[in-house]
Amino acid sequence: MEFLALVYEYLSNGSLEDWINGKRKNADGDGLNIVERLKVAIDVACGLDYLHHDCEVPVVHCDLKPSNILLDTDMTAKIGDFGLAKLLMERTMSNQHSLRSTNFLKGSIGYIPPEFGFGQKPSTAGDAYSFGVMLLELFTGKSPTHESFTGDQNLIRWVQSSFPHNMTEVIDSQMLDLMHYLPNEDPRTIPELERNCLISILEVGLSCSCALPDARISLREALYKLETARQTLFSLGHVESVRH
Repeated sequence: MEFLALVYEYLSNGSLEDWINGKRKNADGDGLNIVERLKVAIDVACGLDYLHHDCEVPVVHCDLKPSNILLDTDMTAKIGDFGLAKLLMERTMSNQHSLRSTNFLKGSIGYIPPEFGFGQKPSTAGDAYSFGVMLLELFTGKSPTHESFTGDQNLIRWVQSSFPHNMTEVIDSQMLDLMHYLPNEDPRTIPELERNCLISILEVGLSCSCALPDARISLREALYKLETARQTLFSLGHVESVRH
């Protein structure tokens, strides 16, 4: 019997989930700083933009979340686990089954766009929602399934409640610690340059995760806004290396 196998690239820095949860850290013991997190977000947005806009047949991932984002030696983020996306392509091209089938209502709690629960077809807007949630999680350090979210409260509403004036209430404390370079700096404040960048980043996350699909921005627009935020950091004299 012929042996068949899929051989994947070894990605030595594990999943983004491990970095958000603090299971993995840099050699100096620090977590990811703002530059590193923004780089990861741009890598993921770039990959989704390609899938949505540059493939001959648009590809929808359908299960984007931090555990499916893997990091290589250089901390370049790569999207993994295309099991649901492959299924979507097959069904779309063959037209043998309706996209409203429950086979397409798979995914991960907290990242699934709300319209999927009403039987709407998977779409690039659905991926945008998942990306928005992932982006908010990356910069707040809090999972959408965190035990503190009860009733109508969720990650998106929690961030909205503090945006943009009280961001220290929601930004990951590990990242905040890396923004204060002087011992006498107030930990309750965010330096102006980083603050403006974080406003832009969280705005992308909130714009991607709107409840209505038509209200969400595309991954191409999200990518442009994130790249603009990164250029602003560097053009205004921010550190050029990803480590302080």
